[in-house]
Amino acid sequence: MSDQKTMWNKNHAENVHASMLGKPQKFAVEVAPNVKPNMKLLELGCGVGSDAAYFAEHGIHVTATDFSDVVIEQNKVRDKKPNLTFEVVDISQPLPYESNSFNVVYAHLSLHYYNEATTSDVFKEIARVLKPGGMLFFSCKSVHDPLYGQGDEVEPGVFDRNGHIRHFFSVEYTKKLLAADFEAEKISEVEDVYDGFTSAFVQVWAKKKGR
Repeated sequence: MSDQKTMWNKNHAENVHASMLGKPQKFAVEVAPNVKPNMKLLELGCGVGSDAAYFAEHGIHVTATDFSDVVIEQNKVRDKKPNLTFEVVDISQPLPYESNSFNVVYAHLSLHYYNEATTSDVFKEIARVLKPGGMLFFSCKSVHDPLYGQGDEVEPGVFDRNGHIRHFFSVEYTKKLLAADFEAEKISEVEDVYDGFTSAFVQVWAKKKGR
């Protein structure tokens, strides 16, 4: 994980993802109308913070996290909205938030970097910090993505391609991850252009069980 953090810190220090500044992802635009103003939203893996800023502009109270301290410092300087907070958080570890703290957890392409055991723990932590009935919106690389199978297979569905580890999700695997704590409202596979390349994603809207 330290190698991954070094890689992402280098990318952000060199502004590799500058083209994404100020441009919310299509997924964020789809999600935003389903989150009421003043709700508390936790973003996991915010990157350059464009989705976080977009949600904040809609009156949502956003805690945006990333394990790259470089990008978090950049975001703090760039965006000072009163209802937007940026924090350094490694989501492969227990989340530093109290149980039942958030109405919404949002994660765009940030949950697919871990082996199966860690991924399972991540989803348990997401369920813990969400309020009963709270919503989880996330998008991950699909097993139908063109990059699937490229690089060294670390374990089934997980590939290391030039030091960049990705865990590709199938619909069946996604349902398995959600089964214990969530009710899936929508699971879809979509194809779109991301970062200049055609990619395939699994996109999910799910509600935490309980009231």
